[in-house]
Amino acid sequence: MTDEPMPSELRGTKGWLAFLIFTLGIVSPIRTIMQTGQNIELVQTASSALGPNTETYITISWILTVAIIVACLYLACILTMIHRWSTVRIAIVGFWSLALLPTGLDLLAAAILFPSLAGSVFPDVLIDVGKSSIWATIWTAYLLRSKRVANTYIRNASETVRIFG
Repeated sequence: MTDEPMPSELRGTKGWLAFLIFTLGIVSPIRTIMQTGQNIELVQTASSALGPNTETYITISWILTVAIIVACLYLACILTMIHRWSTVRIAIVGFWSLALLPTGLDLLAAAILFPSLAGSVFPDVLIDVGKSSIWATIWTAYLLRSKRVANTYIRNASETVRIFG
């Protein structure tokens, strides 16, 4: 490595990294609220067939929604404010957790509360997990391969000392 300064155009939260942060902080929470609203609307429409567990499922859905939004905002904040390589690792774990856990927990809640319908929603769940996994794969690859990310998020303490003295 040389002691030459990194090009400013390849450092900082700009470009695709800014788009990722915007997606996590703005788009994903709005999309999550809209999807939850649509899901709850469908559940309420079928509440007479689903039985007394409908309200419990709706409550669980909103709790999952709040957890997803908090996780998205947390990831957006740390990617913006903490420029260490550990942030990238946390973000990758967060992407995969957001890709798999909410859908899995929603399926588990539905299977427990509405056992007769669990099998019929499984194909839709697989499609949702597939879409989320593609999203997580793309952004994981970006964070691991991007020069901007490598220049922005410092890998170790000696690198911090070298840059900041």
